[in-house]
Amino acid sequence: MPNENGSVRDDGSIKEGIHKDNESPSETLVPSSNIKERPRTKRGFILGAGLVFLVISLVSITVGCVYLYKTSSSTKTKTKSYSFLTEQSSREVGSKSYIVNTINGKIPAPPIHVRKGEVLSVKVTNGIAESELTLHWHGLHLKGFQVYDGVEGITQCVIKPENSYVYEYTVNEQPGSYWYHTHNQEGLLGLDFIRGPLIIHEPDAVDVPLPGSEDAYQYGNERVLFYYDLFPHFRGQAGLLNGDQLHEIKVENGEYRFRIINGGDKYAYFFTIDGHELTVVATDGYPVEPYKTDVIHIHSGERFDILINFDISTSTESLWVRAKGVASSQKEDILSVIRVRKDSSVPFETELPPGKDGGIDLKTAKILNCLHIEKPEHDCHGITELVPAEPQPLLESEVHFVEVFVLGTGAMFMKIAERKFTQFYLPNIPALFTPPVDRERKHANMLSVSTNKSVTIVLRNQGWSDHPMHLHGHHYEVLALGTKKAPDICDENYICPLLTLEEAFSEPIADILATRRGVLKDSAILPSGGAMILRFNTDNPGIWLFHCHVKAHMLEGVTMAVNEGDYMLSHDKTPGDYPVCEKSEKKKEEETCICSDVRSGNVEMVCARPWGCRDD
Repeated sequence: MPNENGSVRDDGSIKEGIHKDNESPSETLVPSSNIKERPRTKRGFILGAGLVFLVISLVSITVGCVYLYKTSSSTKTKTKSYSFLTEQSSREVGSKSYIVNTINGKIPAPPIHVRKGEVLSVKVTNGIAESELTLHWHGLHLKGFQVYDGVEGITQCVIKPENSYVYEYTVNEQPGSYWYHTHNQEGLLGLDFIRGPLIIHEPDAVDVPLPGSEDAYQYGNERVLFYYDLFPHFRGQAGLLNGDQLHEIKVENGEYRFRIINGGDKYAYFFTIDGHELTVVATDGYPVEPYKTDVIHIHSGERFDILINFDISTSTESLWVRAKGVASSQKEDILSVIRVRKDSSVPFETELPPGKDGGIDLKTAKILNCLHIEKPEHDCHGITELVPAEPQPLLESEVHFVEVFVLGTGAMFMKIAERKFTQFYLPNIPALFTPPVDRERKHANMLSVSTNKSVTIVLRNQGWSDHPMHLHGHHYEVLALGTKKAPDICDENYICPLLTLEEAFSEPIADILATRRGVLKDSAILPSGGAMILRFNTDNPGIWLFHCHVKAHMLEGVTMAVNEGDYMLSHDKTPGDYPVCEKSEKKKEEETCICSDVRSGNVEMVCARPWGCRDD
C-alpha cells in the first residue's frame, strides 16, 4: 500500500522521496484469562550426537502486530506482542532491483516500543524458503532470559523455513535506544531489512507508540533515525535512513530528542545537522552528562541520543541532516531533511533546502568519538570524554589481554592471553547447553570468568581496520583508547605494528583502573593499529559473544565468547517451541596452519576456513 507521499509504490518498491508509513494494524485488549502461557517442557538433549528432540507445530501466521494486555489481579503485568513474518521478494531500491528480506513485507521494518517492566513477546515466523535465521536484541542484557539472545551456536539453533519461534522476556533494561537484527552464521541472500529500532521507555511513559502505528519513528518530541548502509550490495553508496534515500523529519519550535542508530553492517558515518550544535545525552541506551559537539562519529551497532532545540523566527524552515561516510570508498552521503515550522497553524515547506553539497567543514568542526585524536587536521575528541550519569559499581578486579591480527588474505584472528591466534567458529549445538568442560573447543576462543567480578579486557589491534566491538549481555566502561599518530602506518600486508602498553596508554594500566570511570557502552571502536581498555561487571551468568560488529569481520574471525560463571541452561526451562537442531554432519575438521607474521616470523594460527591461512 503506497503512503501518502508515494515513496513506496504499489508493488512495494522504493523510490527517492519522503516516507511516511500510514498503515496501522489492529489493536486488541485481551483479558489475562484468555492468554495462555507458552508450554515449557522437559526433554532430553543428546549433545554428543548433536540432536535435540522436540516438536514444532506450524501455526497460523498473523501478518501485522497486535498489542496484548496480559493482566492478573496481583501483578497487572502488560505483555506487548508483535508478530513478524519474514519474507523475500524482488524490489527496486534506488535505481536498481534487488532481492530484499523484510518483516511483514515492509521497508523499513517495524520499530518496537516497550516500557521497562513490560513483557515483550515477538513471534518470528521464517517465510524465506531457502534461508535460516535468528533474531538478536542488540544491547539488551536479558538477565534470566539468556536463551533469547538470538545467536546461532551460542543460545539457539536457527529458525528454519516455515517454522516459528517466540522470543519472550521481561524488559528490565535501562530505558534507551536499542535495536534488533538477524544473527545467524550464514547471511541472507539479498538486502537484509530484518532489522529495526527497539526503544525502551520509562515505566510511566504515556506517549508510547502502539505496534505498527504510523508515528512509530516520529512521535511526541522524539525522532528515531535508523541508518542502514545496505552493505555489501550498495558498495560505497550512501545507504538509507528509515528505509528512504531522502527521508523527511517534521518538527515544530521546541526541544526534541533524536535517537540515532547505526544499524548497518560495515560503514561508519559523521553525523551532522546543518546550523545546529548537538547535545549528546545518552549512548548505547545509557545516559551521560550533556556533551556538546558539532559532529558525532558513529560506527556499526552504536547509538547516540541527542537533544536539539528548534527556535525559528520565520514561519517555516528546512535544513539538511547529513550522515557522511568515513571511508574513502563511500561515494555519497545519506541525506535527509528536517522540516521546521513555528507552530501547527503553519504548513510545512515542501521544497528542498539549498546547500545540498555543503555542510560543516570536518577539518575545523569538533568531532565526538573520533579515533585518531592526534591527527592535526581534525578537532578529534575520544568517546572517553563522555561522563556516565551513573557509573557502574566496582567489584574485585581481574585483567585479561586480547590481541586482534589480520592477514593479507582477509583472515582475522583473536588471541586471548598467551594462547594461539584463533579464528572463531560457531559450534553445531548451542554452547549454552554444553557442559563447561566441553566448551574449550579448538575454535571456541572462550574467555572463562567468574561471577561478581569487575573484568578488564585490554585490547590491541594489529589490523588495518577499525573494529566496533560489541559485547552481548553487558555494557562496559570504556576506560582508555590508544591510537597511532597517523592511521596509515600499516604495511602492504595490512599488518600494523603492535603497540606496546607504554605506547598505547598515557599511564600504567593499574593507575587507569584505580582512578578512571568510563562511559558505558555495549559497542565501542577499537582503532586500527590501536588499543582500548574496557571493564564490565560479571553480574549476568551465561555465554556472551564479544565480536566486531562489522559483519564480515565477525565472520572472518574477530569474535570470541565470554563464559561467565560456567552457566548452563536447565532443560526444563527451554521454551516449548525452541528451534530444532538438525545439523547431524560435523563441520569440517578445522585446520592448523603456519601463517606469515612480520612481527616475529612464522606464528602458528588456528584457521577455521581453508582460505584463511597461507604459507609464505
